[in-house]
Amino acid sequence: MSKVTMRTASLATLAFALSAGAAWAQDQQAAPAPAEAESDAPPAPDIVVTGTRLRTGTFSTPTPVTAVTAAALETAAPGNLAEGLKQLPSIVPTGGQTAGGGTRAGGQNFLNLRGLGILRGLVLIDGRRYVPADPRLVTDINLIPQMLVERVDVVTGGASATYGSDAVGGVANFVLNRKLNGVRFTVSNGISQRGDNQEFKAAAAFGLNLGQIGHLVVGAEYYDNQPVSGDSRAFRVTAANQLRNPAGTPTLVTGNDLRTPFTPGGLIVNGAGGSTVNNALIRGRKFEVGGVLTPYDYGTLATNVGIANGTQNGGDGFRVSTGQEIVRPLKRRSIFAHADFALSDSVNLYLEGNYGWTLSNSQSSPTISTVSIARGNAFLAQVAPALVAQMTSLGVTGFTLNRLTTEAGPTYTGNENASLRGLVGLEGSLGKFNWDVSYQYGRNDNHSPMYNNLITANLTRAVNAVRDTSGNIVCADTLSTDPNRRAAAAGCVPFNPFGLGAPSPEALAYVMGTSVFDTRTEMQVAGANLSGDLFKLPAGPLGAAVGVEWRNAKAATTSDPISQGGGYRLVNQQNFFGEYTVKEVFGELNIPLLADKPLFRRLSANLAGRHTDYSASGGVNTWKVGLNWELGGGLKLRGTISRDIRAPNLEDLYATGRQNNITITDALTNRQYLAVPNLTFGNTALRPEKATTKVVGLVYQPEWLSGLSLAVDYYDIKIRDAIANIGGQTAVEQCNLANQASPLCAFVTRDTTNAVIGTRTSPINFSSQATSGVDFESQYRIDMRNGDRLTFRLLGNYTAHNRVSSPLITNPVDDVANLITQSIGSAQPRWRGTLFANYEGKVFGTTLQGRYIGGFTWDKTRVLGRDTDFNAIKPQFYVDGEVTARIRSFGGEQTLFLNVQNLLDHQPPYAPNPNGATPLPTDPNLYDQIGRMFRVGIRGRF
Repeated sequence: MSKVTMRTASLATLAFALSAGAAWAQDQQAAPAPAEAESDAPPAPDIVVTGTRLRTGTFSTPTPVTAVTAAALETAAPGNLAEGLKQLPSIVPTGGQTAGGGTRAGGQNFLNLRGLGILRGLVLIDGRRYVPADPRLVTDINLIPQMLVERVDVVTGGASATYGSDAVGGVANFVLNRKLNGVRFTVSNGISQRGDNQEFKAAAAFGLNLGQIGHLVVGAEYYDNQPVSGDSRAFRVTAANQLRNPAGTPTLVTGNDLRTPFTPGGLIVNGAGGSTVNNALIRGRKFEVGGVLTPYDYGTLATNVGIANGTQNGGDGFRVSTGQEIVRPLKRRSIFAHADFALSDSVNLYLEGNYGWTLSNSQSSPTISTVSIARGNAFLAQVAPALVAQMTSLGVTGFTLNRLTTEAGPTYTGNENASLRGLVGLEGSLGKFNWDVSYQYGRNDNHSPMYNNLITANLTRAVNAVRDTSGNIVCADTLSTDPNRRAAAAGCVPFNPFGLGAPSPEALAYVMGTSVFDTRTEMQVAGANLSGDLFKLPAGPLGAAVGVEWRNAKAATTSDPISQGGGYRLVNQQNFFGEYTVKEVFGELNIPLLADKPLFRRLSANLAGRHTDYSASGGVNTWKVGLNWELGGGLKLRGTISRDIRAPNLEDLYATGRQNNITITDALTNRQYLAVPNLTFGNTALRPEKATTKVVGLVYQPEWLSGLSLAVDYYDIKIRDAIANIGGQTAVEQCNLANQASPLCAFVTRDTTNAVIGTRTSPINFSSQATSGVDFESQYRIDMRNGDRLTFRLLGNYTAHNRVSSPLITNPVDDVANLITQSIGSAQPRWRGTLFANYEGKVFGTTLQGRYIGGFTWDKTRVLGRDTDFNAIKPQFYVDGEVTARIRSFGGEQTLFLNVQNLLDHQPPYAPNPNGATPLPTDPNLYDQIGRMFRVGIRGRF
């Protein structure tokens, strides 16, 4: 046996030993070399490589492109390509089914390139914009026809001059297989080791020739994922988090059971109407079943004694982190069709259409409410006459009651999306030039009900219960001498809040309702492109591409009347309409400068420019200058500098006051307030933000070692006039720093006790953002003599910094490796890497995947020992795997697979997030929440 054969055999044996020892592995179609951005599958003729509008040539684009086959993504995350993409180091995990918290975008998947936010990345299908999911004009990856995706090209440099607005962080282009012949299918079933997170997926696609003139491809998919409840994992049951320290130092201390002062039968927060001392004498009691009063346990670290909000560790309060699911349910359906017809030897007609539907009905936190109870309340006299007598003797006329209302069931948020898209176009050749003219229309209809949403005014009326002249318990407002109050109270049913199960079904129906809003987001795109070689230069042909594009985007939202009046506890979406039109003209040149010279096997320049005119925010120019230098011996150097933009979207411009609930940490009162309503409004004075992107790197594919590819790229992105929301937690902090004299204090609402009871936010062009780092990618492929293949691939990212500066930030914080991000939204590790090891044999295959997430400082703004007793999270490493077996039957080939995610059942670290709608004990975007997950299935083709 030769040394080469011995080496490959040894490596194969090692791969099998690793998989056998772990008992799992994965089959991943070998990924393409990092320099060429090509799929293993035969590409369609004249395919355009993402990053340029020029046709594929012998020298690749200077813009770095990471290409990942759909097979590799499916192995990394069999249920959803988006989850596989979010494992790429250049994409910061954001959103999805395990994101947790909030009432928006439940189960939806968006891409966050470079940690610049989901609004600064562009998602394309075969180089075209896809249907936006909402007025932010972002693309939900769940709606893309995944069965026919051949590969995904991720451009990790600015691409606005090539593809238009929003490509500041980069582009993800989903390349579809439009030349499929035959039938492909996938069926899989999944379940976690703990018996939940059940998942079923079935998908199929077929392609056939339509005589001699055309080709048809159709694909469809069905996906169903069940929820994982909020108390089904040990790390969520205990609800660990950092709590305000009543002792003062350190400011925050570790608690193992974060709770807030609400109970199912009602808690007396504090008395009212009497002296401070006498008011305090009746507080701290809770109503049990039947209205029985017992002492309330404040646990430890309580900042909620005598106030309606605040936190405690343990005790009798409501454990906030178990109210929402660890995994939100998701149903997904899609169908896609593409047809080509040859009208002549040089003209081709193409038609494309797809429909996508998703549904995620997720559980929100149980209904909490704070109401005022008068001493003369008729229900109180029934259940607690001794308390009424005590209040009378003390001169206490009433009290504040915190109640957790669970009798009507949990609050559920619905998020249903139906996406429809149609595309028609002509393409052809004219001499040395290729041309394309197309029009597409797409729309997304979002239906968002919230079931069991509390109607706050109805509850206030219903708990104010008195007896009428006949002795019946009624709502006091129905007896008012004010006709307007009587009219508003029509239909009021008195609500008994004292004890679990006390309110009648009729009272629950009166105080609870279903808020609902419907949003239609539409986009039309028409464009024409021409590309080809103008003429030959000494070093090669001069390539050129020119084009024009017209887009119209609009969105309209209608909501129910109660929401329009701000009457619900949650959401209260207002009616909304926004529209703008975009006109663009663009061009690109690929200029060969030198060829076949010493140190210059090939040198070329790439130039691109685009002028964009927005009806809402004016004109703006973008450009790109790139250089490719092939030295020889397999070494290539590349670099680009570009001007990129993000224009304000429809929500940025026209938002009318959507409500989300946030957590506020307030230094003024030294308290933390949960579920604070925050209203977001648009700003029609916004301008496009501008970015300067620089990328320089090298690609090495040594001639002396076949199968090895290396790529390293340094990037630097600086954004000015960045659009950022001002308000919320930032407004509270800046107002406190200015001793309540800042203009931002107008964005904060406090009650008579100085507790924060509401905030607002609005976007302005007031900040700048800068990030830089290094991407690295390597692949080594060994083709064995027996036809088997062994492939190793490493993708990694080092982010040097990601910093937001503004006039409101005195000392900007580098939010890289900072878990509690101050500005960038999602936590971004400094180091992140993914390593694939794949063995592909004639019958059996196996793959292991390792995922590394670097360590974090919990909060860089806090000093350990003074501000917090915890401030570091260790690096984490996950292992996934798949084993496959190929069989041939029925004239085709089928592959049975067993896929295991989180092979070692690695549990998430303590990495608490005290912000957002629901404080959580770990970061659900970064760290696996499920534990070991099994999927079995079959993939096949005929």
